[in-house]
Amino acid sequence: MSILHKLSLPIYGMNCTSCAVRLKSALDDITGITAEVNFALEKAQITFLDAHDHSESLTRILALLEQKNYQTDLQTLRFDVLGWSCASCAQKTVTTLSKHPFTAHVQSNFATETVQLQSISGAFTQQQLSDLIHSLSYQLTLQTPKNNADQQNHKRLAEQARDKKSLALIALSSALSLPFLISMFVMLATGSHHFLAPGLEFLLATPVQFIIGARYYKGAWNSLKSKSANMDLLVVLGTSAAYFYSLFVLINGLDSPLYFESSTLVITLVTLGKYLEHRAKKSTSSAINALMALRPDTALVKKGKKFISVNIDEIQVGDLVQVAIGEKVPVDGIIVEGNSYLDESLLTGESKPLIKQPKSPVIAGSINGEGVLLIKTTATGESTVLNQIINLVENAQMSKAPIMQLVDKISAIFVPIVLVIVALTFSLWYLSSGDFQQALINAVAVLVIACPCALGLATPTAVVTGTGVAAQHGILIKDIKTLQQVFRLDTIVFDKTGTLTKGRGTINSIYTVEAINSDNNAEDNKNLMLAHLAALQIGSKHPIATTVKNHCINNEILALEANNITAINGEGIQGTIFDKQVIAGNDKMMARFSVTLPPLANLDEQQSIIYIARNGEFWGYIGISDELRENSQDAIQALQQRGLKTVMLSGDKNSVVQHIASQLHIDEHHGELKPEHKLNKIIELQKSGLIAMVGDGINDAPALAQADVSIAMGTGSDAAKESASITLMRNDPRLVSLAIDISKATWRKIQQNLFWAFIFNSIAIPAAALGYLSPAIAGAAMALSSITVLTNSLLLKRIKLEFKQQFKQQKEFS
Repeated sequence: MSILHKLSLPIYGMNCTSCAVRLKSALDDITGITAEVNFALEKAQITFLDAHDHSESLTRILALLEQKNYQTDLQTLRFDVLGWSCASCAQKTVTTLSKHPFTAHVQSNFATETVQLQSISGAFTQQQLSDLIHSLSYQLTLQTPKNNADQQNHKRLAEQARDKKSLALIALSSALSLPFLISMFVMLATGSHHFLAPGLEFLLATPVQFIIGARYYKGAWNSLKSKSANMDLLVVLGTSAAYFYSLFVLINGLDSPLYFESSTLVITLVTLGKYLEHRAKKSTSSAINALMALRPDTALVKKGKKFISVNIDEIQVGDLVQVAIGEKVPVDGIIVEGNSYLDESLLTGESKPLIKQPKSPVIAGSINGEGVLLIKTTATGESTVLNQIINLVENAQMSKAPIMQLVDKISAIFVPIVLVIVALTFSLWYLSSGDFQQALINAVAVLVIACPCALGLATPTAVVTGTGVAAQHGILIKDIKTLQQVFRLDTIVFDKTGTLTKGRGTINSIYTVEAINSDNNAEDNKNLMLAHLAALQIGSKHPIATTVKNHCINNEILALEANNITAINGEGIQGTIFDKQVIAGNDKMMARFSVTLPPLANLDEQQSIIYIARNGEFWGYIGISDELRENSQDAIQALQQRGLKTVMLSGDKNSVVQHIASQLHIDEHHGELKPEHKLNKIIELQKSGLIAMVGDGINDAPALAQADVSIAMGTGSDAAKESASITLMRNDPRLVSLAIDISKATWRKIQQNLFWAFIFNSIAIPAAALGYLSPAIAGAAMALSSITVLTNSLLLKRIKLEFKQQFKQQKEFS
């Protein structure tokens, strides 16, 4: 492997030359490197010393940069892998890649046959990347962006060719093995030792051993070259021992049984098992494949007065794209012209088509129903929601549960331990009975039965299937840690506005103090106040701001222009309009700016009240009512049925929070909370168990970050989604209980898979060593163990049937 020992590292965040000097000093303290830091270029030149572990040094460099609040550019490379035969192959690949000096982190997934490598951006040239891949014993193909149609088509054709070749080899192997199988059945049925002619056995067994079995010899050789041992080595040792012993007996004309049928049947059964395993593994990734298939290859882009078909990669932000009836939307955008129903089921889990009109947002991958649409592009390629979903799901599938680290360690030493057991089996049988043939056949059976595949597939196949099922229902789970914690939760904490309520409030009451502008009549004064209020809210996405802006648009009230706008989380907002300070918010906001509130009659305590002041004088208020989401009551009931405590935290006034809580029968509620108060409540609740926080706003971000599991609504703020470990792609709080069900089911499958994998090897290896299993039966059992684990994981897909039963009164889950 070609390894360079110098790395030019971009450094962001240095404020002066002294920063560079101090950083150089700190870097030089790291063992195994020397550093030069250039403030002007914002770069550090790192020289790695030969005598030290480069990957460890790089890890310490990145940790140091994070500690000092400096940033650098990291890139993630994903590879498809061809040639892995068991979990130890995947682990060996990770070990080899991790030795490269510029590799920060490597993960593998045996179930999906992928490797993810994180490194310094630009550290690998194309030649270095080629050298790195060439140093491995397996074929790695670098994945290109998700919207590359050529890549997806090439991968599909390669899969088809691979499956066609595998089926041809299985057919040939089965045909050559059939006479052996018939002979064995005849012997069992009649009791006579009716064997095939020795020469015929040799002719049948040889092609199977060296043509069908060539892949195992190649895999074993690559394994030995990389100084490791894998399942291929076990198969080669076992079948070669049976084959060459039989050949020795045949050539020398000895009066001894032949074991050509054992070597032939083992290779046939293992090959069939690997094919079925591969097909099942592909099925675990069906959710990702379905998402990738949502991107069209081309799109119609408006150029002047014409629409021209262009490659999807060539579309730019701002382009006008036409989507015909029945076509897939190629980009994220805003509808400029047209009305239609769009199917977003594979993206959000929402099975009912949604009506889309001008100014409605659309997401790439949606299927256009009944009208031609003209869309203004807002995001393309990797920036689209579709690709962000794919990346989130892939990252979750690449992550490993803590127990998987133990499984990786076991897999790494599994084959060497098996070889020791094989040696002991042969030696003890031969020494105790003097029967060389029996000792050999029992040792071969141990070699064949012992395969770490089931162990290696137990966790990743369940994780891949579980996260895929979640994604299909509009639940994006970021990592395995989250998947592991969700079903252990004790309390679910909800924000109110935009989470349990629609967040699309209605202004039901408007009051102004006439004296503040006596030249206007009452109606004009109200409109003027709303124009000032809309000016403050112009750039906000808060539900109250949206309500105010929508009201103004519907009533043709033009927002004024405001400057120096400042928001105070949990209280309100203030700014300058026509050189006058305008303040809007709750009573705490008024108190902060020493605004005296007059006695106000007929205030509806079930409405959110927004007070407005100008130049320190109270101007008036608006009353906003917010409707409950139609599914909120079902969501709370479903959680309580699962034994979970429900809590609502809100910045709204206590009377409104009390009213909503009583409607939903929430166990505990708190109102008039600032973001820091929400954070403190989460910390307090964590003393009694694991907590999940469900929110959608910027003011929820601290609480989301603190919670053990954080859940963001799909239409929430970017800050909320960035802080969350789970994102709900549609605004349905019932998805929280579904996420818990998926987590519980997935973790149950992981436990079942690991149990059966451990039990299988614990029982099968001793049984083979004691002579209770023939090599042929051992081969079948070995293949069956992996298929059993995969099939058990795939049963997770049936969880949607449980969803139907749980919400049978709602059509959207049917």
